[in-house]
Amino acid sequence: MPDPLTIFDDRLTVFGAPSRYVQGRGILGRIGGFAAQIGTSAVLVADIHILPLVETGLRQSLETAGIPLIILPFQGQLGPHTAQRLSAALGNATPDIVIAAGGGRAIDAGKALADLRGLKLITVPTVASNDAPTSKNYVLYDENDRLLEVRHLARNPDFVVVDTALLAGAPQSMFAAGLGDALSKKAEALACAAGRGVTMFRARPTRLSGAIAALCYETLITNGIEAYDAAGSGVPTEAFDAAVEAMILMAGLGFESGGLSVPHALTRGLPQVPGVGAKPHGFQVAYGLVVHHRLLGEAFPPALVDLYRHTGLPLTLGALAGAPIEPHHLVAVAQASIAVPHMLNFPRPLTTQDLVDAMRAIEAA
Repeated sequence: MPDPLTIFDDRLTVFGAPSRYVQGRGILGRIGGFAAQIGTSAVLVADIHILPLVETGLRQSLETAGIPLIILPFQGQLGPHTAQRLSAALGNATPDIVIAAGGGRAIDAGKALADLRGLKLITVPTVASNDAPTSKNYVLYDENDRLLEVRHLARNPDFVVVDTALLAGAPQSMFAAGLGDALSKKAEALACAAGRGVTMFRARPTRLSGAIAALCYETLITNGIEAYDAAGSGVPTEAFDAAVEAMILMAGLGFESGGLSVPHALTRGLPQVPGVGAKPHGFQVAYGLVVHHRLLGEAFPPALVDLYRHTGLPLTLGALAGAPIEPHHLVAVAQASIAVPHMLNFPRPLTTQDLVDAMRAIEAA
């Protein structure tokens, strides 16, 4: 029977969320107890670079809880056949739970395996670079590392376990990327609600999701600079903890049930500009937010300008690319972005020329 949420109904609103979100300093050592609530055996899909940081602690906690563990290192390639390769590596083993640990791609690899085998899911972000840990969707890429497809789990993760002591040791640049991704969620939710926008649940946004997206923005405006200064130090502060909650939990709830708009739609076209495709997703979204405000005819808020300048987020496409921008670059970005469904989540219909004009005005300013 098809999922009823695949058919859009403008009378329908849907709010989705993980079953449990747990955040704390050193909380990773308690993951065995969380896993025992939902299953009896687990497989860890972990980024190969962070596996040495988490393997011992996870294994000990799971052993204490009586949860056998299989480990599958993730090499970084996330494509249409990733789930099948991971499943083949499991062989005849039948774990109940996937524990997905790492950055966005490693977590998405774990989601893909959980989707294929119908398993429970615990996500363990090791960097606050995006809000993937809370959501039901996961992204696949082609052989040239270009976004190929967005797929959806039947439900959100069962547990999201966020150890801020671990996240505080991740690179500062990745924290900046998480800021860029999360700061857009208020503007995108407002735009989706103001028009006839559709969320990830093929429904109209809930009022609650818009309120969460707004709180996400206010939390980051208040704590973002101090949190960024703590990032990479290995020592979380109250501001860091607050920002992480905003960047992972609030941003995730805000985008999934509140809707995305121009900032995320532009990430499909921005790789048309040389040098941009390799930039973190959050940096691309951060520039997209500047374009979004220009399309609305609004000045970019001074508090955002200050936060961007402090953290190195790009206020222009030239800054994002690290090179001068030619007129044909703007046209290429606009043409590749205009058909993305998120572009419809705006208070008025947009054209390719609208996008070009907005980006040109930003570069000129």
